[in-house]
Amino acid sequence: FVGGGGMGAVFRAIATKLGRTVAVRVLSPYQTDAANLRRFKNEAQRAARLDHANIARVYYVGEDEGWHFIVFEFIEGVNLRDLVNHKGPLPVEEALTYTLQAAAALDHAAQRDLVHRDIKPSNVLVMKDGKVKLVDMGLARLSQVESTAHDLTASGVTLGTFDYISPEQAADPRDADVRSDIYSLGCTLFFILTASPPFPNGTVLQKLLSHSGEMPPDVREYR
Repeated sequence: FVGGGGMGAVFRAIATKLGRTVAVRVLSPYQTDAANLRRFKNEAQRAARLDHANIARVYYVGEDEGWHFIVFEFIEGVNLRDLVNHKGPLPVEEALTYTLQAAAALDHAAQRDLVHRDIKPSNVLVMKDGKVKLVDMGLARLSQVESTAHDLTASGVTLGTFDYISPEQAADPRDADVRSDIYSLGCTLFFILTASPPFPNGTVLQKLLSHSGEMPPDVREYR
């Protein structure tokens, strides 16, 4: 077991035919309604469109005896949230190195009309050699797709993480484009440099209002 959340769990496994270590994301059996299955499969299909050194690759998607799963590249590393929580704010040069690699991944995704929509420190993994891997395309959407009743965000549910979400995505996830990802990456850089998101206090609504209407604090107030 590697980790998990409301949608399921991730396990480290061995792909026996290839003899290599992989990550297997298994959808929770309590999340197998039609909408979640569609979102789960979309994650695999969208991630499979990407081929970049800074994005975790998808190898396989399947189902066995009712268990739905995606097989990913296994990343031996630590996410930026845990790294900063352990070490504190990172040196500026190190922070910029990680941010530029994540930006390169977003540029690659944008060229393929794909918006991540959940950029945050825990979705950026750092390997031992300093290479960054962007993970979790679960909220991604093809930017050229028209918003329809079949859009998984059409229900009006705000997707993303409130500490790092752009104002336009908070208002309507269907309006998010690569600029929304860049905004969230900026908030992530703020966290790497200060060990805090730009607006850490208050309720969810207060955070959303702060992102929409307040100037972010100056990083130099923290260091």
